[in-house]
Amino acid sequence: MSATLTSDAAALSRGHKKRSRTRQVLLDAALEILAESGEGFSLGQVARRAGVSHGTFYNYFRDRDELMDALVPYSVEAFAGRADTEVDTTDQAVRFATISARALRVATESPNTMRVALRIDAIQRALLIEGPLSYLYANLVDGFKAGRFSSEPDDGTLDVILGALLLAGRRAVEGESDERHITTVIERLLMTLGLPGAEARTIASAAVRS
Repeated sequence: MSATLTSDAAALSRGHKKRSRTRQVLLDAALEILAESGEGFSLGQVARRAGVSHGTFYNYFRDRDELMDALVPYSVEAFAGRADTEVDTTDQAVRFATISARALRVATESPNTMRVALRIDAIQRALLIEGPLSYLYANLVDGFKAGRFSSEPDDGTLDVILGALLLAGRRAVEGESDERHITTVIERLLMTLGLPGAEARTIASAAVRS
């Protein structure tokens, strides 16, 4: 490969990295403003918070709708992290409890992320159905098929689970939650899925301490 081609490739790589960084800065700025003020923000506010010109913003997102669409997977990824891949067990009940506990821990440690999830309906659904927490949904399906859970993950069950996790997250954001509360929430959800009370309590306690 010639020196010119090598130089061009390096410049292209640097350009991609810079573009990726700027896009991330814009998304972070939008998340911050959403968490602070809700969805009534302007694109100019996002550009100013990110430290770029209004024109630069449009190099990355055509309009507000495209920005909001991009925020869904970005926020979900930040919320869920790598919880699923880090939970090393085949017991669906333990996996469910551990992933839930870690998600609520994120709500405590990164309240802005949870504030956004509580504001945007699309993100709320993505948390459990379409995004990284879809692994949690798949776990519910697998647990039911294997007989570990007696409750089928239908819309009613999903509403109960997602509603409980989001409300628990809201308490965490407001500083109204602690390990005991999170343990109780997860214990009750495991019982909703069909586990006996004593087993649900043991699994939930271990998950919150892990």
